[in-house]
Amino acid sequence: MEKAKLGVSQLFALICLFEFGSAIVVGLGMQAKQDAWLAILIGMIGGMALFAVYNSLFRLHPEIPLTGYIPKIVGVWIGYPLSVAYILYFMYIAARVLRDLGALLLTSKLDRTPMSVINLMIILIVIYAIVLGIETLGRAGEFFLAVMILCLVAGAVSAFASGIIHPENLAPVLENGWKLVLTTAFPLTLTFPFGEMIVFTMLLPYLNQPARSAKTGMTALLSCGLILGFIRAVDISVLGLQKAGTSLFPLLETLSKVNIGNVIQRLDAIVIMILVIGGFFKIAVFTYAAALGISHTFKLRNRSLLAIFVGLAVWVASLFIARNVLEHLETGLSIVPFYLHLPLQAGIPVLLLVLAWIRTKMGMR
Repeated sequence: MEKAKLGVSQLFALICLFEFGSAIVVGLGMQAKQDAWLAILIGMIGGMALFAVYNSLFRLHPEIPLTGYIPKIVGVWIGYPLSVAYILYFMYIAARVLRDLGALLLTSKLDRTPMSVINLMIILIVIYAIVLGIETLGRAGEFFLAVMILCLVAGAVSAFASGIIHPENLAPVLENGWKLVLTTAFPLTLTFPFGEMIVFTMLLPYLNQPARSAKTGMTALLSCGLILGFIRAVDISVLGLQKAGTSLFPLLETLSKVNIGNVIQRLDAIVIMILVIGGFFKIAVFTYAAALGISHTFKLRNRSLLAIFVGLAVWVASLFIARNVLEHLETGLSIVPFYLHLPLQAGIPVLLLVLAWIRTKMGMR
């Protein structure tokens, strides 16, 4: 769709912003109760294993994206429908993240604004970013990652300084044994957000130093996993297990309790900024990947029209995928991980890698 190259630091920034996305403010891993942080770290390890699979596929086909080499591995009759399935998957997850972002803005600051308007404003900016290209998006990612890190540091320092952290809320560790932690990690925290790295199989061919793809991806995943685990531990420490487990946006409630000398209070704006930045880049990456997949699969080259088409489709889907926030979250926890994430993030990529290795051994590249 375009001739551009991503630097290593740009790819790192995009991965970090993508992984934070909506995961940083929703109750990620809370099914494991006070061990949510541990479930996130275990999910991170599984996500790094999946990224090793994705990177191996990339190294075997370094110049084309996932939707380009699927037909080469399994043949056109299976490959093209499967490529279309991944395109639709990328669009659907982009719509879910857009819905997350719209819901938080609606419930926290823009309660009199229709969600359709909020989501439309976001997707128009996403479309503009895609038209500018992946290299521009990567450069913007470097800047906004620094902004997000500053916001996270400011929020953490404020929470500790205000004395609202109660580490005893994290005890006892493994009160319910390893089973609850592992069943939360697999598939919930594995697939969201770490397994969603499958989308970067569409972007890795743009990397200007392909040999550093594995190190960059693994470092980004490790960094994000540690930060997400730390944030969830802070949420539980501040809110307590019951409130952290029932809150739709626990980080928002956590920072709203900050009060330093009756001067620094209610840091809700930090949470909004974090989600807007992370959500925007996650939507943009998924939407760009879907547009790129359409371009490769159907041999279309007009980037602007593709961006508009995919972006508007994502916007419409975000309004109709659920009737309310609770239904949206229930679908994301009970249906999507098992019936979409696991097959498309783990099952099919592993099978593709095995078939690709067999074809390579047989000289059928």
